[in-house]
Amino acid sequence: MRIAMYWHNGRSLGHTAESAKVAHGLSGSGEDMHISGLTGACHGLDLLPAGMDVVKLPAFTNYDNVAGWGTRGRTAMETGPLFRMRAQMAEVFLRHYAPDVFLVNHLPRGAEDELVPALTSTRGSGGRRVLTLRGVLFDAEKTDREYFRGDSVRWIDRHFDAIHVHTHPGVFRLEDHYSVPDCLRGRIQYTGYLVAEFRLGKDAARAELGIDDGERLVLASMGGGQGAMPLWTALVDALAERSTEFDRARLVTGPYLEPADAEALRERGALLPWLEIVSYEPSMMTWMAAADLFIGAAGANMLSEVLAVGCNSVVIPRQVRESEQRIHSRLLANRGLVRMCDLPEVLSGAIGPTLTAALREPLSPKAGHLLGGAQRYAALLGGGA
Repeated sequence: MRIAMYWHNGRSLGHTAESAKVAHGLSGSGEDMHISGLTGACHGLDLLPAGMDVVKLPAFTNYDNVAGWGTRGRTAMETGPLFRMRAQMAEVFLRHYAPDVFLVNHLPRGAEDELVPALTSTRGSGGRRVLTLRGVLFDAEKTDREYFRGDSVRWIDRHFDAIHVHTHPGVFRLEDHYSVPDCLRGRIQYTGYLVAEFRLGKDAARAELGIDDGERLVLASMGGGQGAMPLWTALVDALAERSTEFDRARLVTGPYLEPADAEALRERGALLPWLEIVSYEPSMMTWMAAADLFIGAAGANMLSEVLAVGCNSVVIPRQVRESEQRIHSRLLANRGLVRMCDLPEVLSGAIGPTLTAALREPLSPKAGHLLGGAQRYAALLGGGA
């Protein structure tokens, strides 16, 4: 079975990590599957299975801020020519590769409609098309407009055979929050959160990483890290005020943090003996298992890893223009699985009491029944291919 996977770019590692989990589930299934990726992502490709090929589209950058997305190409091209080139590359690749299954992550038409030529011209080729969604999308109005109303729903209805949702219906169902039309309801399948339950306990994780049993460790990550400097500044301030309550804080800034901000953060860290700063950590879940407290951005991928590890966590919805992270983390917080501190609270300096509570009264969430979606992917695709 030939499988092609598309994910656009993203402002962080979330879409890449999500796609990597699916790819690992497929490649480790024992079935005869050949997987190729189609993406503009420029970081995190090491997360993909070793045998997976990648057709690399020219990348773009954009920023989640109140002034807008600010999309621009990393190649110094204007966005119009850039996305026309990406669209042509996608169409040529899919026409020649002719996948049995094409998995499209998050954007049914691709970024800036770049998949429209390919999806239109290859529709009669016989391959299945699967739209994959993280679960919580946007607020109800924006989600209905972009997925479940008018031309948007007609496009999905015409071009996709199935919709796989990477969350557990016991936490969130599209049908309960959005105006999903009848023509799509029967195509929705909930995989569960993609990641499997993490089997390494705290003692074993610490032994693997060389961390002393008695060391009080705080771990923090803001995903890919783009535009995260105000969060890091507020978080370091809050940790400095209660540095007697832990021994070491390890900050994983993310590879997308702007270079000048990364340098400023390293300069500050040099003055704080308890602060350790790294840009990227491929063994994040092992560190999460070893930590006494994990502080993380509330992206869907990171939330799934928190549930898989069962770690004591404070999660921060860091989106400015969207509400997905806030909705999702609140659903989990209401179930006692995470603590949540919203972005305005963090930036105003009010995260301190939440950190104190988390260090003194740690959570130990059990969520194994919500997990394992990637391991189910081969059966989902094989059953209808």
